[in-house]
Amino acid sequence: MENLFLHYMHERVRREEEQTVLDPGPVITISRDYGCYGNEVADLLTKKINAIQAAKKKPKWVLISHQVLHDAAESLKAKPDEIVHIFGAKEKSVFRDLVSIFTKDKYLSDIQIKRTIAQIVRSYSVQGNTVIVGRAGCVLAKHIKRSVHVKLMAPIDWRAETIKKRFDISISDAMEKVKETDKRRETFMEFFRGNKPDSELFDLLLNRSTVDTEDIVDLILKLAKVRDVI
Repeated sequence: MENLFLHYMHERVRREEEQTVLDPGPVITISRDYGCYGNEVADLLTKKINAIQAAKKKPKWVLISHQVLHDAAESLKAKPDEIVHIFGAKEKSVFRDLVSIFTKDKYLSDIQIKRTIAQIVRSYSVQGNTVIVGRAGCVLAKHIKRSVHVKLMAPIDWRAETIKKRFDISISDAMEKVKETDKRRETFMEFFRGNKPDSELFDLLLNRSTVDTEDIVDLILKLAKVRDVI
């Protein structure tokens, strides 16, 4: 019963967010499997876009990623480390979330946090001239016409090897870290996307293991130009 009730609450909040009609953008969102490092792509993409914008004497673009965490914490009058768990979807217990719904104490429910994140990401996407990494941007900015939504993916073995090198851990520990993080991120995304498949969310699915950063950025730029996003 408790799980069903929380599921209802999550669905209600998600539907309310989907009903919000906002425009105009433009915006590019980059989602990524764990180990694909979207910030590297987003950083180069933003720099190339701004070179184009400067030549046309148009406004600069900004990269939005970790800023969402800090903005959400500020809005909720909390510390970033008190809400950062939500991005990995390691949620609080069902009992504590239920208690928070019916009380007015200082406890922040995961529903509150996710709702605040949604409002902030939507605000940045509507503001426009933004590249948003993760944070369910592919869902929350999907309504914007001048947009491009990209997902970076790669085979799990490749991602585990990448994590192994970055954190200097064993391949078995790296594989476990990838699987666990994938599971948590999927739980986070389910709150916003429901059961929508990737084919309804993304314009480009790019394999990080076979396409290098420069080529990925160039492909995104080409589509952005065709869509009149830049």
